[in-house]
This record gives sequence, C-alpha cells and structure tokens, in this order.
Amino acid sequence: SFTTESMPKNIHPSRKGDDNGLVSHADIFMSIKPEHMANITSGVKTHEYRKYLLPPSVRYIWFYTTAPVSAIQYVARVSRGKVPGEVPEDGGLGSADFNAGKKESKFGYQILTLWQLGQPIALHQAVSKGYLKGPPQKYTFVSKELIQKYELEKQTKVIARDEAVEDDIQDEDRKNEDVKTEGKRGPEKSIGEKKIITFFEYGQNRNISS
Repeated sequence: SFTTESMPKNIHPSRKGDDNGLVSHADIFMSIKPEHMANITSGVKTHEYRKYLLPPSVRYIWFYTTAPVSAIQYVARVSRGKVPGEVPEDGGLGSADFNAGKKESKFGYQILTLWQLGQPIALHQAVSKGYLKGPPQKYTFVSKELIQKYELEKQTKVIARDEAVEDDIQDEDRKNEDVKTEGKRGPEKSIGEKKIITFFEYGQNRNISS
C-alpha cells in the first residue's frame, strides 16, 4: 500500500501532505486548450490566466491538454496568483490585456518551471487508474501515488525561468518545517544576541590565554 514514507525524500514539505492524506494539496490537475499549451511550451505565453484564485498551497499544475490531445503531458511550477498590474508588460502573450483589465481572468500564474513527462498520461489511463474521473472542469488535486510515479527530477525540463522567484517560493515552503523543528533547536538568535555572545566568548578566550 502507498504511504508517505515511500515518497521521494527530495519532495518538499507542501507536497507530502498529512500521513492520512492520499492527495497533495500542492499539486492540481487543470485543463488547457492545445493552442494555449503550445504557447506556453514555446515560451510565447509566460503566465496562465484564470478567473479564480488557486489555494495558497498550490505550487504545481499538471496540465490536461484537451481534445484532440486528451492527455497530461506537462507539469508547471507556478507563482502565487497575480492580479492586474503585477504582471510585467513584457510578460508574454496576454499580459498587456490582463494588466489593463480587458481579460475575464482575474489572476495570472507565472510559469516558473515546465517539465514534459517522458510518458504522457492519456485520459483513459488517468480514469482507469483513478487519477481523474474525467477532464478537469476547474481543478482537482493530484494523488501522491502519481507524484511518486512521475518524479519531476526524472522528467524533461522544458522551461526554467526566474530561479530567484522560485527560490523565494521554496524558502516560503520550508517555513512550516522550520516551525516544527524550532522547539527542538530553540529560536534563532537575533544579530544583537549573537554580538553579545561573541563579545563574552572573546573575553573568556583572553582570560584563558593571559
């Protein structure tokens, strides 16, 4: 049976979820039209725009490309939801209209990293294995079993954009783990406390050597 202990160790905390959960709240399935997916893979489109704000836990979108493709081929690591005015004017196809409020979509998600699956998952396969009940109408969470089977580190990286932003997100993800371990190692000392400790250690060392 599948357990969180069998998850790859390099999966970050937000994808592990709780011990009893079968899905990752950091990963979602989302439908996309073939022409929009093509614009993302080519780099022409750098943000995916939606009418709704995704849960703050979401970090990865597993794109289900609709007919005639009807398969999951790409996975994107995305930014938090941006509102009009937060997307650079040169931020790719649709950015100008989004910032001007001309789009129906109210939120934009920057594609930070994009992977292509070595083995695309056809819709009938996803349904037969219980990953999906059908094409996602809005979004649905991804099972941790699927995440384990398709480790992103083993897939083909198509786009790696704005690593600094991605690192910031990873640092934010790690905060939960830091809070859990803070009680064990004690709170982080401030710069002033560190200077005081250094001063007394210096004095002690002089007394010992004199």
